[in-house]
Order: sequence, then structure tokens, then C-alpha cells
Amino acid sequence: MDRKNRKRVTYVSGANATLGNYGMREQKKKKKRGGFHRTLRIALLVIAATALIAVVLAVSLSNVGRTEVGRATRIGATLSQNVTPFGDKVIFYDGTTLHCVAATGGNEWSYQIGNDANYDATENRIVAWTGNDIYILNTNGRLVYNDKMSDEIQFASAGDNYVAVFIGDPDNGVIRIIEQSGQIIDNIIISNQTLLDIGFFYSTTSSSAQAAELMWVLGLDTTGTVISTELQTFQPGKLSTGKSSLGEHIAYMVYGHNEMLNIVDTREIKHYNYRALEAAASTLIYGYAMADTKTVGKTMYQLLIPEQEQNQGMVISNLRLMYGNVDRMLHLPGVCMDAKLGTHSVYGFSSNAVYVCRYGETAFSAYSLPVHITSVLGMISDNRVIAASGSEIYVIELPT
Repeated sequence: MDRKNRKRVTYVSGANATLGNYGMREQKKKKKRGGFHRTLRIALLVIAATALIAVVLAVSLSNVGRTEVGRATRIGATLSQNVTPFGDKVIFYDGTTLHCVAATGGNEWSYQIGNDANYDATENRIVAWTGNDIYILNTNGRLVYNDKMSDEIQFASAGDNYVAVFIGDPDNGVIRIIEQSGQIIDNIIISNQTLLDIGFFYSTTSSSAQAAELMWVLGLDTTGTVISTELQTFQPGKLSTGKSSLGEHIAYMVYGHNEMLNIVDTREIKHYNYRALEAAASTLIYGYAMADTKTVGKTMYQLLIPEQEQNQGMVISNLRLMYGNVDRMLHLPGVCMDAKLGTHSVYGFSSNAVYVCRYGETAFSAYSLPVHITSVLGMISDNRVIAASGSEIYVIELPT
């Protein structure tokens, strides 16, 4: 009831009414009216108390099992500066200089590489390029190789012992393989196809009993009536080891494990050996998209998100986790914007909480985040996540 709009009642006695009768009737009216108001006040108090209890109970239930994660450290980078995980550190490019910062925010090293540059990194090295210039740095930021290529650099990929640089026209160029000493050991001509990506993996070969670092090349064959994806493998210094057509489904992720290449497209994961021959039956993943992979010991964990949820944007409710012979659905306790794999657990991220499920389990625990996040950029060592809060970048310690 609105107290401001409630009207006061004024009583007027009739001319033929006696004072006594009027007084008796007025007392009865007041008595009845007073009883009604007391009942109404009691009812309102009961309703208010019930509502308060419901709110407290809801808040309590929503925070069951939720404690705050470790500290969040703001680092001197912004969302537009190509922020990338680098082992237990973070690297970013500010428009002229490449910076490496510790998880605690302290600057490790900086190296100026010029304007309009790009880079690729593994835990062991960084390759950066701008125009025709190539730079290779080690983990300490020391320059180990610098040269001017004969043509414009399209992109480059870093491995543990090699760097591959693609120069020239996107459809007819040359891949140069540079070893860690800085020597160019291969020039691979690419023609009649659009190069998509280059990477490295480990496998034993017919000439090596120990696993050697090999290179894979993914491209689109444009010579036929139907475009198809082509996989080629190379042993640096010994040229091609195999070539295979992957069909019309375009692959969007390639990763190595257990001496095999895993090629992910919209339908399945195909498994190839170092000769680019299928080594095992494909794994069907239709309706899911690969979100993250993580090797822990000898086990490869693969995290997938339903494509329908991924396409909706920041509304992830379910996850699919595959490892070994296990293929398991995980249901998040709340809607998430992203999900990642750590050393011990699966992580689901909402704007103000992280949900944690240890490998081998199915239940998530909820933890409050110390900052409101708007996107997840990647994981670094020691179960830390790089996350953006607006344009600011934080490294947040996560529970295991």
C-alpha cells in the first residue's frame, strides 16, 4: 500500500444524532478499524521477513563452495597488443617493441623490432617479422638471428629447434627453414596452392630411432574443380617425407601427440603419421569445436565445445572432454564465456567466477574471480590464466 496516496477519513455527525450514540458508533468503528490495521501490519511484516529470508537463502546457496581464487596481477599491456602466453610468462607487442613480463607483472626484457610487426612463439623461442626483416629471439630475449629476406614475409612459425618462414606470393612462395644456429637448411617451393599454416611435431622415422623434430605444412589445392586441403610433412634438411589429400573439409587445428599428427576439421579428428598416412581411424566430433588441448605426462587432453553454444557467443553450458579411451560430457554449473585446460583441471570462465573440475572427476567447484573479466586470452604455467577486463590485462592465479 502506498503511504503517500492513502487518504485520511474525516467523520461528520448527523444533526439528529445524539452525542452518546455517535460516540458509541465512533468507538466501534475505531476498534474495528484498528484491528484491521494491526492485522495488515502483521501480514506485511510476515511477507517482508519471508522475502528477506528467501534473498539470504538464495545468496547463500549461490555461494556454496565458492571461495575467491588467488591474486590478480595487472600487467602493462592492453587487449589490442597481441598478448600471448610464453611458458610461465607473457609476451606482447606495443606497436614497436616486443615485451616479456613475468606473471607477477615485472618486466623481464624488451626488444625493439619496428612498426607493423607480428610474431609467433613457443616456450623456447620467438620469431618476429616486419616487411622483409626476420628476428629470432631465445627465451631470454637475446637475438640469435636477424636477416632481410629476398621477398615480403607472409608469416613464420617457431619450433623448438627450427623456424619456418614463408616469403613471396601467398599462392606461389617459398618456405625457408632456419635452424637454431641461424643457417638456412631448406628452401621449399609452394605452388598451385594457398598456404594455410606451418608447424612442427616430433616422431621417429625410418632413419632415426629417436624422435626428431619434423615439420607439417597445410594448404588448399586450387588446381582441381573442387578445392581440397593438402597435408605435407618434411624432415628439415632431408626434404619431403609424405603428402596426402584431406578432402574438402578445411582443417582449423593441427597438433602432435604420440608421434602422430591430429588434424581437426568440422566433422572429425584425423590421425596421420610422419609420412602423412592415416595411422588410426578418425574420431567423429560433428557438432563440436575443439577449444583447447593439453599434454600432461603421456596423456593428451582435448576439450571441445558444442558448436551451437560457441556460435551463440559467451553462453557455454556444456563441455566435452576426451583423453585416452575416455569421452565424457561435463555440465557447467553456470553459463561461461570460455573454457581452458590446466595441468590438473578443466576451467570454465564466467565474468565473475571460474568453475574447476579435476581430471577424472565430473563435478565442478565454483570460485569467485577477484576482477570482472570480459575475455580469456590463454593459460600459462602454474595454472594461471591471462584474462582481459575491458582493455586491461590481468594474470590470475587459479586453484588446481
